[in-house]
Amino acid sequence: MPNVMNTPYGYDYVIDLKDRENNGIRYVTRYNKNGEREEVMSVALDAEGEHDRYNMCDTIMCKMPTGVTIDEAFKMCHTHEYGFETFFVDSGLMHLYVDGKCCMVQKGDIIQLQPGQLHSMATEEDVKWRGFLHDMDSFKNGVKNGYTSNLLGEGSKDPEFIAAKARAGTDFIPCEAPVYEEIPTEEMSAVRHPDRPLAVFKLDGVTVKPITRRCENAGVCELVLAQMEPGFSMSYKYHRQREQFYVREGKVKLTLFGEEYIVTSESIINVPMLAPFTITALEPSDVYDVSGQAHWFAFFLNYESICKNDPERLKDPETLKKLKAQFHVEVESIDFK
Repeated sequence: MPNVMNTPYGYDYVIDLKDRENNGIRYVTRYNKNGEREEVMSVALDAEGEHDRYNMCDTIMCKMPTGVTIDEAFKMCHTHEYGFETFFVDSGLMHLYVDGKCCMVQKGDIIQLQPGQLHSMATEEDVKWRGFLHDMDSFKNGVKNGYTSNLLGEGSKDPEFIAAKARAGTDFIPCEAPVYEEIPTEEMSAVRHPDRPLAVFKLDGVTVKPITRRCENAGVCELVLAQMEPGFSMSYKYHRQREQFYVREGKVKLTLFGEEYIVTSESIINVPMLAPFTITALEPSDVYDVSGQAHWFAFFLNYESICKNDPERLKDPETLKKLKAQFHVEVESIDFK
């Protein structure tokens, strides 16, 4: 079952994924028949709104059990009809299979999986596997199915109920054990890395790196990294949608509702819609916009075009104002000039 948060919004503003003893998330451990751990997982944040955004799981994919080969681990191969998954690999080594190809991923890599992509994993070491999901019906309705099963008690054993449950909220399609070709990690299209961004945009105090495109997420969101230097701040005022960030490295200060929160690496920041806030880097920090509401990539491409082709237009404040409105960029404090 998902964690029940303590704020009026149903989620904590800051969640430290490193602090498993005190972060309030319920973790469930799955064991194999030999009593060895296979997976420690959670639904850290429930889905919300259209496209079930903001859904997040925090998982440790445990080292392959004794005697299990890579090919045997790949027998868990599956695909999804609707769901999109973005996973941060935050420790360990893992063989990743996607659509007939296999590569090794490790700490620092980011996995982008789209509907219809066959995929599976085999872990050489325990792997911290942080997933940000949308349109993932199996997480949203799967959790609700669990509530219903508990309330029904003995009725949940009814074969008709079991069959209906299998059809509702289980966007998990098992596939045959794959045949694959091993390739270098950088050649796997599903594997991204901050050292291989789509583009690099440098501003005073921050370097912005788009990692995934909106088209790779059905237009719902994009993944963008802000590499912030100490002292750099970004502020939002009355932003129209909830914002969600992943502080993967470093330390930042979140100012929200008159309170200050020190946010360390491997932490999630959740900000309710319309709530003014500021994020300030206290040390070099990698902060990912995982909700992807702003069209950052398109904004910066257009901004660069104006800078090169018609820089005089930037002397008129309305130029930047209109550009930000066009691409839903609601940050206020960054000086793009």
